Amino acid sequence: MTMAAPMYSITWHKPQRLLRLTWLAGTEGMTDEDFRETLQVFADGAVQHRATRLVIDVREFRHKPSKEILAWRDQVTVAKYNQAGAERQAWIWPGDVSGMKPSSAGRRYEERYFSTEEQALAWVTG
Repeated sequence: MTMAAPMYSITWHKPQRLLRLTWLAGTEGMTDEDFRETLQVFADGAVQHRATRLVIDVREFRHKPSKEILAWRDQVTVAKYNQAGAERQAWIWPGDVSGMKPSSAGRRYEERYFSTEEQALAWVTG
């Protein structure tokens, strides 16, 4: 049996109440439905664990989500992050993040973009 390349990893760091989604190179073959399912699992995990800190690492993300799926993401996942009691969400983004702004108006948590894992983790846990 040949296994497809993994698309993501989700990890829970209980002492920090930090839930982390790391997108992997396998996202190159991802569909919008795969994207939706992954975000649903992550958002449900945030609610289940009452995660106050969220990290999303998109440095290896290769999928190009449709406008429709991005609109769904903004409606559904942000509401779940709010329900979980999220206080901070850090994005780890490739390249220059100086012009990046928070993406969702309905969020009740702080959101920032970082170009390194170290910076993101320091801010989100600080």
